[in-house]
Amino acid sequence: MQYSPGEILNETTLAKEFGTSRGPLREVLKQLEWKKLVVTMPRLGTQVTEIDFQKIIQTFQIRSDIEALAARLACENASQEHIDRIAELIETLDGGFGDSPHDQGINFIKIDIQFRDILYEAALNPILKEMSDYLYHITVRINFLAYHKGDFDRCKPLFLEEMRGFQKAFAERDVEGAAKIRQDYMKEYLVGVKSLF
Repeated sequence: MQYSPGEILNETTLAKEFGTSRGPLREVLKQLEWKKLVVTMPRLGTQVTEIDFQKIIQTFQIRSDIEALAARLACENASQEHIDRIAELIETLDGGFGDSPHDQGINFIKIDIQFRDILYEAALNPILKEMSDYLYHITVRINFLAYHKGDFDRCKPLFLEEMRGFQKAFAERDVEGAAKIRQDYMKEYLVGVKSLF
C-alpha cells in the first residue's frame, strides 16, 4: 500500500528507488502481476491494481476452506519446533508494534506471513501453499487498509487466540480442532472487514 491502487509505476523511478537495474525490476513486476497486485498495460506501463471488495470477499470464502485443509495437514505433521516457533510469534505479537497504524500494519502482516510459513511448512504440501499464497496476495492489501481504519485493536486479540489455539491443537494432534480454529478466525476477520468497508 505504499503505492496507491490505480497508480502508474515508472520503471526508471522504481529502479533508482530500489538501487537495481531494470532487468531484475521487471522480474519483480512479473511476480507482482502474477499475484494480481499490478497489471501491465501495453504502451502505458505497469499499474497498481484497484481493490475490488467483492472479489476480496469471494476470495476469503475460498481461502477459508483452503486454510482449513492446510490446518488439518499441519496438525498431522507439526513438530515441537513448529509449536515453539508459534510461541515466539505470540511473544512478538504481545510486544510493541510501533505507534503509527502504518508500522502496526506492516509488523502485523510480517507476523501473519511468518505464521503462514509455519503452517504450510508443517502441512508438507507445496501445491496447497502455492494456491493459498496466490489467494493471500489478493487479500493482503485489505489487511493494511483495515489496520489504517483502526482494526488492529480488534485483530490482535483474534490472532493471539488463533495462534494459542494452534499451539494446543498441534500438541494434542486435534486435526479437526485446528481446521475449526482457522475457519473461525477467517470468518471473524471477514466480518470485521465487511463492517469497515
